[in-house]
Amino acid sequence: MLKLNPRWNGNALWQWWRDGLLAWLPLSVRLWLAGSSRQLVVALSDGECVLLREEAGQTQELERLDRAAPDWNAVAEWFRTERPRQLVLRFPAGQALVRPLSLPLAAEKNLRQVAGFEMDRLTPFTAAQVCYDVAVLERQPEQRRLQVELTALPQLTVEPFLTPLRQRGLPPDVIDVAGGRPDLNLLPLEQRVRRGFWERRLWAVLMATALLLVAAAAILPIWQQRALLIATMVKADQLQPAANQALALRDQLDRALETSRMLARKKQALPARVDLLRELTGILPDDTWLERLQVKGDNAQIVGQSAKASALVGIIEASKLLSGTSFMSPVTIDPRFGKERFMLNARIGLEP
Repeated sequence: MLKLNPRWNGNALWQWWRDGLLAWLPLSVRLWLAGSSRQLVVALSDGECVLLREEAGQTQELERLDRAAPDWNAVAEWFRTERPRQLVLRFPAGQALVRPLSLPLAAEKNLRQVAGFEMDRLTPFTAAQVCYDVAVLERQPEQRRLQVELTALPQLTVEPFLTPLRQRGLPPDVIDVAGGRPDLNLLPLEQRVRRGFWERRLWAVLMATALLLVAAAAILPIWQQRALLIATMVKADQLQPAANQALALRDQLDRALETSRMLARKKQALPARVDLLRELTGILPDDTWLERLQVKGDNAQIVGQSAKASALVGIIEASKLLSGTSFMSPVTIDPRFGKERFMLNARIGLEP
């Protein structure tokens, strides 16, 4: 699971944005913009003092000196020749005290100060007797704890090498330990030099300018596409009423066509009136005659007289063309003929 620091870090945000834009550029251009990353390292071992050049992940040995009596003038000469961005004083890992610690999460704001207060409890030394640094290993927000690593070197070990460098105007930028963390620096904050301030400022201005140009080159096509999209949307809005009218007309036409098809199907499903009249003539008994036959849609109203009108419902229901037969009004007796006068309603066509 990705763990994020809830506090914004301006430097980290700038570095993330810068690295993202630099990734668009060719490697040679990225190296030119980044400037020199060369370090001159004074690496101390058991019996030697080795001068190293470290640059772009590559290490090259320059010279070996006697640790007991290093030729500091040779170091100064190499410094003038190499013109490194940083001078690093590196001690063997065996001379450093490295301890993992668990601190309250709130201690992160003043991590070095908190470690300095606790130094005499954590080590045999006081904060003034060591050069030290603290690195965050893990943040545990749920437990409100901070896992860190303390690295310390006694001043008695550091001063014999630090003082000669300062006397020759070569104060180290970094004091670290062989095999330590890449960002480890045991120098107190107030003793860290700002070498090449104006040069770095110039490089920062150049890099910012280049990054702005890269950002402009990346954003311009997007901006142009956005402008084209907006223009297209405006034109679409202008055409929308006409399109809506065309859709409405199409819907009306579809409904009219569907209505005409439905009427045509319905008309085809209904028998012709002459066929209906022929059917009634064939099924009605001889003692029955019709006075009126009225057809409305798929309904037929049958009015007439019969010797036994109540039997007509079953007779008409047996027809192939009529169904759903029912009386529309009570049967009456016509005194003139002594017949039952009836008024029936039937649906034309067979029941589904």
